[in-house]
Amino acid sequence: MAETRRSPLPPENVYGHTKKLRFILDAIRSFREGRAGPVRLLDFGCGNGSAVSQFLMGEGIRYHGVDIHEPSLEYARRHFGGADATFHDHVPPGVLFDVIVYADVLEHLDDPVSVLREHASVLAPGGMIVGAVPNGYGPFENEKRLDAVLGVSRLLRLGGRVRRAVLRRPAPTRAGAIPYNIDSGHVQFYTRGSLFRTLKRGGFRVERFANGAFLGAPLSERFLLRGERIARANARVADLLPWWAVSAWYFTARAEDPGG
Repeated sequence: MAETRRSPLPPENVYGHTKKLRFILDAIRSFREGRAGPVRLLDFGCGNGSAVSQFLMGEGIRYHGVDIHEPSLEYARRHFGGADATFHDHVPPGVLFDVIVYADVLEHLDDPVSVLREHASVLAPGGMIVGAVPNGYGPFENEKRLDAVLGVSRLLRLGGRVRRAVLRRPAPTRAGAIPYNIDSGHVQFYTRGSLFRTLKRGGFRVERFANGAFLGAPLSERFLLRGERIARANARVADLLPWWAVSAWYFTARAEDPGG
């Protein structure tokens, strides 16, 4: 796949998405230094490919995206698939991967340790995993908990339906909408310690750990953090805060040394 296929990074948003992309891409770039041949990359939980996958593709990358949501996979294949970029509903057999990416995935898994152990067996010697997870008790998750109690988002949605009914306007069309697996919610709420323990039990030791964005959830996005300039500041300020005060974390890890 030609380097020109790689899309330019999007403007920063309230969730620190572009900061996350840069962390992942920098980790892959560092991994590739001094290596010959293509990097075999597994993007586990790739979804529809628009948020992360398309930015991982490029010259020297043999990309494999895996997800269980067939509408998302169909969209990804149609828009981002190619000779060096394929999408699957299972980890392709017979491939040893150099890099495995978990971009906001581990929090959705019922048994992340089993998944990590399975993936450790298909990681090439010297391979690396890189990921992003929300702080289970940080501003993002706490804002979602508060919203669930207060019902602000529900009221806003109800208000929109009432307004359309009064004005006799049809609901927004979904034709051509990008598919998302909205039924897959968060089932793991990590602390820093529990994340490290999960990775260790899965067979990995953390090499690098970094903060994501500070604030960032639907209400913050709607009422507080408007515009790219504020979103960039929200991402930058997180680097000055303690790990427990931010909404998300990024990490790289390597396989544990069996003899260590």
